[in-house]
Amino acid sequence: MPLQIRTDESIAAETRDTLNHWLRDFNRTANPVWWAASDEALQPRPLFTTAHDENDRLLGGLIGNSVMKWLRIDIMAVSESARRRGVGRRLLQAAEDEAVRRGCVYAFVDTMSYQAPEFYQRCAYQISGSIPDWDSHDHTKFFLTKSLVVV
Repeated sequence: MPLQIRTDESIAAETRDTLNHWLRDFNRTANPVWWAASDEALQPRPLFTTAHDENDRLLGGLIGNSVMKWLRIDIMAVSESARRRGVGRRLLQAAEDEAVRRGCVYAFVDTMSYQAPEFYQRCAYQISGSIPDWDSHDHTKFFLTKSLVVV
């Protein structure tokens, strides 16, 4: 029987579920100790940090989650009027502090070259990888990590 390869823009839910099941079964067999210990720990816990002025107007916010030993930062934004006043640094520190309380040891964020790689580096994040021309317009995507706990 000849092999047929298909490439499509969509996939049936049943096919997606089957592929996920095969991968999970393989991973559980390859690393059973980790999987047994991690089933509950794999559920991300949302983390939201916001900054407000004296009139309770939103100045900025951070959206992320903690999972196992990691804080993942998905979105961080500060209103234009509040930038360069330490709001971002304080939001980031508050999120990191909460992540440590939750048992996180590391933090992770990705950002584009035109966004905030320098900001995160000033906050002790290290570039752990990058993808040049990520958006096909010559912008690099940076992946940054930070150790939250000094060992």
